[in-house]
Amino acid sequence: MVLLALACTQTQLVEGRFDGPVGVAVLHPEDGGPFYEPTAYVSNSRNGRIVQLDVKHGWLLADDPSSPFLDGQPIPTGTDRILGEIAVYAPDAENVSLFVGDSHTRTLLSVDYVQGVNDDGSLITARPVLDGEVVFEDVDGSGETTTLDQLELRTGYATTEDWVLEFDGTAWSVTGSRSGLQTLEASGLEPYATDDGSLSFVIHGAATKGDRITFSVDSGVDELDLGGVVEGLVLVPDALLVAVTSLEDGTGWVSVVDPIVFTEVGRLPLGDTARPHRFSTDLSGDLVYISDARDALVYEVLLDAQDPDSSAVRALEMPGPVTDVAYQADSDYEHLFVGLADEAYLHVYDLSSDSWIDTNPATPGVDPMYMGTPIVGMATGLDAVLLQHGGSTGERPSERVVAVGTFEGVLSIVEGRTGCMTTDELGPYATLDDTVPFSDAGETSTPNMDANGATGRPIQVNPCGGIAVSETWTATYDGTEGNWVLEGTRTGIQEGRAWSDERYISDDAGFSFLIRSGTLPETAGDRFTFHVFDGTAEITGDTNDDGLITGTDVRMELPARPVPYSFYAGPDSDSWEAVNRKVGVLWPQTNSDTILRVNLQAAEIEAIWD
Repeated sequence: MVLLALACTQTQLVEGRFDGPVGVAVLHPEDGGPFYEPTAYVSNSRNGRIVQLDVKHGWLLADDPSSPFLDGQPIPTGTDRILGEIAVYAPDAENVSLFVGDSHTRTLLSVDYVQGVNDDGSLITARPVLDGEVVFEDVDGSGETTTLDQLELRTGYATTEDWVLEFDGTAWSVTGSRSGLQTLEASGLEPYATDDGSLSFVIHGAATKGDRITFSVDSGVDELDLGGVVEGLVLVPDALLVAVTSLEDGTGWVSVVDPIVFTEVGRLPLGDTARPHRFSTDLSGDLVYISDARDALVYEVLLDAQDPDSSAVRALEMPGPVTDVAYQADSDYEHLFVGLADEAYLHVYDLSSDSWIDTNPATPGVDPMYMGTPIVGMATGLDAVLLQHGGSTGERPSERVVAVGTFEGVLSIVEGRTGCMTTDELGPYATLDDTVPFSDAGETSTPNMDANGATGRPIQVNPCGGIAVSETWTATYDGTEGNWVLEGTRTGIQEGRAWSDERYISDDAGFSFLIRSGTLPETAGDRFTFHVFDGTAEITGDTNDDGLITGTDVRMELPARPVPYSFYAGPDSDSWEAVNRKVGVLWPQTNSDTILRVNLQAAEIEAIWD
């Protein structure tokens, strides 16, 4: 099913389009192609198909622009394939090709999609055709003759591959070189269709055991063997960069592929032990950053597409092997966001000073941002967004951001300048418990929490989103030590203790407060209770904010790497209405067979393709 904008009740039923969606590529109009709005291409890991999406309208992309309500056919590559990362290439205004990795054959695929545009604006897309003749092989020379009649190739399902029908004396087995052995066998004179309906035919004539029928289908899919499994793809000016891993020794390399002639031009000089994994580029695409999932490095590459071995490579030392990287910059900074393998922290590297950013200067050392669970992927926001929380000034600043997805299915939006998570309208804050803010144990005591401070609240919370976590705290008076013990429901007991009439700062500088002594002294067991709210503007599957993931919400199962998009919403001519730039990411949920469209400014799911 495709669910349009969540505020809308309209739905479209689409059966079986997503089956393990894992990779997304977005084509923006300024990058070429015949489309006036961004289109996306989703690779499925379990059925070998690529599904086209209309990003702006939240529909499946139609082949005929005059009938946008009619879904276009998926792009098949063979049901035995295990598709992965995908890239889209539009060399001009009338052609679109796709590049996608296939782990089953350990090859890179080039897939024809749009091959021109008709006068009425409809697309000329690749269609399956019979490549050559249908051949009957009389293996034992007995002289029988068998024909394949009424052969039909179903668009959106039939793809480039060789088919073999072999007679076992009773029935015909049917095997596709890229679709595998079919479940059902074919019998003479009976209509037959393959498992997915890509082919249908009727067999006529006599045969003996071992006789074969062979034929080939061409739908514009080519394979390029780069010597390993494709792990990452990125299109840059004049080249397609492919991260390849050898399954024999675990090492890898980056192949530089000419996207026009689909050949390997050369390889980047990264070293013999490298295992490149993911890519991120600056806005021009000339400067490329490559994560290494084996060595603790990120490679900064100034590419020479004609002579890749002459490319300038700088190795940046990391705290550990790197899962993903994201480059984000503005007029006064250049930052590299780094997610380490098997670590639940986001590190931010300042490329101008070659030093790490301290997201929490109030504590000793250089602190990364804790993300809860390991990072699965990141995406650089393509334009600046207005942050929801304006801080003490009340004005909403405009900042570039990075989307960070984690294994638990949470998408955090991180400020490119600071490395702090963006927050909602209220931002991080804390309140004394509404029911029993102070519990007086023993003899009467009159301490109070001072409400002075920047926020006018008793508890001041660190404004950097992500440092303070949402939880309930108690400050309990220790009559023996003469101070207050702090304990959080998630964080536990703090090492530092609070003293009356001295401002207390929590161990991680997440919050602070000042307890004033009253006219009557504190006694053992006196307790303040308060609640801290992190205020982070993160995306979870809880679309109705009831705190539960139920049937009406989105199950974030095995999230993949998010991919950025942007488009204009609103009038494109003179009007009193404002034109809004939508900046967001598409986020595949592989095991949930779902694609999310997330607005990074509003921090909400705007559309769901299910």
